[in-house]
Amino acid sequence: MSDRAILVTYYADPPFFTIKFVNQEYCELFNVKPEQVVGRSCLERAPAEHRDQVQKKIEDCIENDTILVSIEPAIKSRGTTFLIRWVDAPVKDKTGKIIELIAVGHSTFRFGEKKQAKGKRHRKPE
Repeated sequence: MSDRAILVTYYADPPFFTIKFVNQEYCELFNVKPEQVVGRSCLERAPAEHRDQVQKKIEDCIENDTILVSIEPAIKSRGTTFLIRWVDAPVKDKTGKIIELIAVGHSTFRFGEKKQAKGKRHRKPE
């Protein structure tokens, strides 16, 4: 995984949370092809116990027309859980209506994994 940003967009209108675009970094991080995730819910990549929290965050972003920053656990295709720092922002059409959300993320480290001693880099996600 590179240090480049993970990019994903999803619809603000029903069906909510449906992924409409992912970049190559997203695909590499989650070990998926775009066709495996586009058209599916972004909530599928959140651990079950965190899905309500992620859903509320996205709803708040839409309802309050605001940019949100959060650190969320995510699940790779092989079941590895890790953390991603997300910045979610609404995208509007010419009339000012929110039509989609764009999320830019940076992978941090595996969930539950302790950072190594100061001066050493933590292991990047698989």
